[in-house]
Amino acid sequence: MAKDNERDPFRRGYLSGADIVGSEGYPKIAPTQSLPRNVISFNESGKYRDISNNWIDHFIADSQFERVYNNCDRYISRYRQALGVIGTDFSAYRNMYKWQRKNNVGKNRSIDYYLQQHGIDVIPTVSWAYIEDFEWCLDGLPIGSSVAISTNGCARNFLSRNVFIEGVREVQRRLKPSHLIICGNNIPEDILEFKNIVAYDNFSQRMHRRIKDGK
Repeated sequence: MAKDNERDPFRRGYLSGADIVGSEGYPKIAPTQSLPRNVISFNESGKYRDISNNWIDHFIADSQFERVYNNCDRYISRYRQALGVIGTDFSAYRNMYKWQRKNNVGKNRSIDYYLQQHGIDVIPTVSWAYIEDFEWCLDGLPIGSSVAISTNGCARNFLSRNVFIEGVREVQRRLKPSHLIICGNNIPEDILEFKNIVAYDNFSQRMHRRIKDGK
């Protein structure tokens, strides 16, 4: 499936057998109760010989993992070596057209579904730029599952912070996640009321700590 990009330019093979839901036709993702530990980012995973005690995330620049969408089969064996994967996070920025944000969410769902079909434990990600995005950005995501988000950009200005907070509340209300996993710092105090939040350092924070520790 999805091995010949010329014959499958839209990566429809990733969705083989999927339950397609919502207005945009996203695949339905299976729930997981997993919690990540010893997280490394996709762009650094190749530096590790043994990743059997690590989770891999994708809260980095889209260009770093675009190749996964282009040829997911190439990375299946590597992902299988890890404890699990926090799904891809193709960006949803405020300066993007709505169709671009919808397309990126669709790419995230497609990869998450495909990895799950290969027996990989996947914690799906949620991303949004406007509250209006919640008309479609949660489609396909499981209820009562672990889900992940990033604080990247949420402290950029007052508007971004408020949209992040409102979005978190919408995720909590509609998905009722067992765990809301947050990557990054600057977590607004307004959402700390939720007891299911589990936070971990992002790539930049981890790099800073390693440099400080001389590792």
